[in-house]
Amino acid sequence: MNLKSIKFLLLSYFGIALIGAFFLMLPFSHTKEIDFIDAFFTATSALTCTGLIIKDTALDFTSFGHGIILFLIQLGGFGYMTMLGLIYVLFRKRLGNAEKNMLKEALNLTKYDDLMGFIKKILVYVLCVEFVGALLLSLDFSIRFGLTDGIWYGTFHAISAFNNSGFSIFPNSLIDFRTDLLVNFVICALVIIGGIGYICLAELHFFIRDKIGQKKFCHFSLHFKIVISVSMLLIVFCASMILLLEWKNPKTFEGFGFFEKIIASIFTAINYRTAGFVTYDMSNLRDCTLFFSMIFMFIGGAPGGTATGIKVTTVAVLFAFCRSILNNEEARLFGRAINEESIQKALLIFIISSFYFIALSLLLVLFQADMAFLPLLFETMSAFSTVGISTGDGGILSLSVNFNDVGKIIIVVAMILGKSGVMIFTLALFGRARVSRVKYLKEKIIL
Repeated sequence: MNLKSIKFLLLSYFGIALIGAFFLMLPFSHTKEIDFIDAFFTATSALTCTGLIIKDTALDFTSFGHGIILFLIQLGGFGYMTMLGLIYVLFRKRLGNAEKNMLKEALNLTKYDDLMGFIKKILVYVLCVEFVGALLLSLDFSIRFGLTDGIWYGTFHAISAFNNSGFSIFPNSLIDFRTDLLVNFVICALVIIGGIGYICLAELHFFIRDKIGQKKFCHFSLHFKIVISVSMLLIVFCASMILLLEWKNPKTFEGFGFFEKIIASIFTAINYRTAGFVTYDMSNLRDCTLFFSMIFMFIGGAPGGTATGIKVTTVAVLFAFCRSILNNEEARLFGRAINEESIQKALLIFIISSFYFIALSLLLVLFQADMAFLPLLFETMSAFSTVGISTGDGGILSLSVNFNDVGKIIIVVAMILGKSGVMIFTLALFGRARVSRVKYLKEKIIL
């Protein structure tokens, strides 16, 4: 992918967010006055599938405004480059080399083989999963709110959950549904399916097809094994830690029943994957829980899906690399050796991501000096990993509503940085078009 395409990719996120902000500022999009920075923040949060809110989504926007937010969420979940590919498919146009390069990078594919066919499969997967999710949620919501509202609520939350967005058109997110098993199960399932990535969904489809066809050589790839195993391990570990740390917290879990605690901890652990729905007041979490939670938010989901973060595959490769150094052996996972390029890229992603998070946190602390440090740190991580969970403003809005304009812009940059990816962002800002062919002598450094 050339440098010009990378810069275009990054600038497009800002451009689409600006267009979204313009539509949200239209008189028939909102019920209360909204200035440009708040509209831009909301549009960016929707496009990047983050879910941080500085306006009450349920009450401050009209049905048209909800539609704009939902469209931005779907666009962000697909990836606008995938949307562009779908447009080419619909109008039966051929992709140029530049478009193919950007699509391959956006979808985290390693080759160009049947690129358009893969995009068609993505559309089918997304529509099928969102339809089933919307149907199940609508059944529950229709009993509570009537058929028309129930279908709209079900559709909105299904799309929001699958795209790991966390936007809700209920005034207090999903707090009223903490003990509703159907809502909890469907939301969690949609978040997980969206978070494992389109590549894993396609592979699962082919595996089932080959099994039904009784083909002899049907097996999962190393990528699939890493994504599923690490994702499940992290969810179980995170849920256990939340349960342990919050069990006796009088402001959160202490008043819950036994099964209510289990459900709430699992729901929270899954939503730390970058989804952002909540079923209790997150501002009451202990400081140790907030700090621990940021680690899981930083990791995020899988490549080629709707989740962000440094990705579970990056963590798995880093683990294998560290183990190989300690045991003086080749880096491997599931009986397969990991190539040096993957290790180098994983290290680079981790280092650059850490640098950006620290830099953004320091800037936010500098410009919001009157606010507590840990909540600011948590808000930055939530934006950078496009999670959307916040310690809040004391009400239903995110902590960001208390920020000045500079603080809000910092959060906007963090959301776009997290969505576009640290490699894309870094190359767009600091990449060089020229490739140096100068070779230098090597010398060992004492560490």
